[in-house]
Amino acid sequence: MLEAHALPQLVAASLAAAQPAPAPASAAVPPPPIAAAAAATPDPALPAPAKSAALPGTRDPLQGFNRINYAINRPIDRFLIRPLAIAYKTVVPHPLRDGARNFVGNVFEPLVFFNDVLQLRPGRAVRTLARMALNTTLGIGGVFDVARRKPFHLPHHANGFGDTLGYYGIGPIAYLYLPVLGPTSLRDLAGAVADGYTEPRLLERMLHPDADKSLLRDTLPVGKYGIIAEGISGLDQRAENDPALQAIAKTSVDPYATLRSSYLQDRAGEIAALKTRGGEPPVPSLEDPLLDPAAAR
Repeated sequence: MLEAHALPQLVAASLAAAQPAPAPASAAVPPPPIAAAAAATPDPALPAPAKSAALPGTRDPLQGFNRINYAINRPIDRFLIRPLAIAYKTVVPHPLRDGARNFVGNVFEPLVFFNDVLQLRPGRAVRTLARMALNTTLGIGGVFDVARRKPFHLPHHANGFGDTLGYYGIGPIAYLYLPVLGPTSLRDLAGAVADGYTEPRLLERMLHPDADKSLLRDTLPVGKYGIIAEGISGLDQRAENDPALQAIAKTSVDPYATLRSSYLQDRAGEIAALKTRGGEPPVPSLEDPLLDPAAAR
């Protein structure tokens, strides 16, 4: 469920930015022109603000189609997906959820490694291989994420074909909202198709390493284990992001536009971080680059 890509912190920032700040009592008196000019002049002694990451190629030409899909998805999420996700979070103990999340993440580490190589990041690729080796052996097949702990300090980083396309300068092209899958873009949808082709094959090879089949050429069914892994991963992500999604639904004037803005900002920040070799990545602007039709009401 791609809806889980909307990070809670960006959602919270978007919501906070949409709320007008209370004006102090002295705000009613405009400052003198000279004082206003002085206030607008940056102090050279202060550090420059973080550079904002632009959102290139951001468009929503399919807004009518997207809003229909959003309206269709709301009852599906409310009466089916969310109850299943909350039940999963309630019934399954936290250690078991962590173990399932770690296992699925470890199975797909080769996909992260492959995209590290495509992005010409050998250091990250080596760290990804080391993570997979440590978690597969010491972590009992990846159930325990020992690689991120002392003394290894190798945290997981997400990477997929959509990230690689963005890394090489391909923008979102157009925003897209699909029922069940949630917010995405044409670029990320193409990446998700490639990921979806690769992930079940990685899982099949992990579960049956001696199988006489080519990873890329032979037809490999997703199988029950692939369906279970993808289902658990989707429910887990939906449950973890439930507070942020509920906040959008309850406090936004236009939840569709807020979710769109949050998703695009999140993805812009992830692509900017991929391109950063040391130092802090650019901070994505919290301004929605697209028109909010409900803002003028």
